[in-house]
Amino acid sequence: MKSTKSTSVLLVFAIVAMGTIAYSQEKLNEFMTETTPEERAQMQTDYMKETLSLREDQEAKVHGVNVKYAEKMQEAYEAPTKKQQKVQTMKRINSEKEAELKLLLSADQYATYEKNKEAMKEKIKARIKEKGK
Repeated sequence: MKSTKSTSVLLVFAIVAMGTIAYSQEKLNEFMTETTPEERAQMQTDYMKETLSLREDQEAKVHGVNVKYAEKMQEAYEAPTKKQQKVQTMKRINSEKEAELKLLLSADQYATYEKNKEAMKEKIKARIKEKGK
């Protein structure tokens, strides 16, 4: 269960990092079709609650932001547009989300969020590199 949760969290952050990390299209397709925006938002919220020590009032607001942007990401993913345009749209959506999160989190929490995001990117890169061997 823990491995599945970790993989899911990695995939959530892979979507967030799409502009800088080329994650397996097959895995991304699988993840986007086998989970709902609400499930992805809950995974993100649970991860953020655990790693950022969110207060109760923050958790509810962060969850709302995660749901809002998971739905926008789903719409962008399903849009009948070219891959490059999808990536640009998803990056824009992610930037909007991060701006909202920055308003909800303390400076320390946001710094930790950014640090965790970079760590996730590195883990994803390592997994991709390992699979390529």
